Amino acid sequence: MVKDMDEEACDHLQILWEELETFKFDLTWLEPYVQSALGMKNYMERIDQVEKMKEKVSFLEMEAKMLEEKMIETKVNLEIARRELTKMTEGFVEYNLDDVLGYEG
Repeated sequence: MVKDMDEEACDHLQILWEELETFKFDLTWLEPYVQSALGMKNYMERIDQVEKMKEKVSFLEMEAKMLEEKMIETKVNLEIARRELTKMTEGFVEYNLDDVLGYEG
């Protein structure tokens, strides 16, 4: 029943409530229930917003985890490349080939 309180149902209830008030009936006992029912629309909208935000947070958490894993993998690959570069350059002397060939540009 609560989930059936869409905008149209809330509008009908509001009109009915206003019509009943014109007859000057003592409706104080009913008012909390009517106000609660009218508030259900806002409540259901809020639930929808909360669910959407939960989905967004979950998606972003998964994306952050994936990016963290990618960053770790990249750091490992960088360290491996640095070690390989260090091994390759051990005992290797770079020359300026222009100086060796006597070229002046």
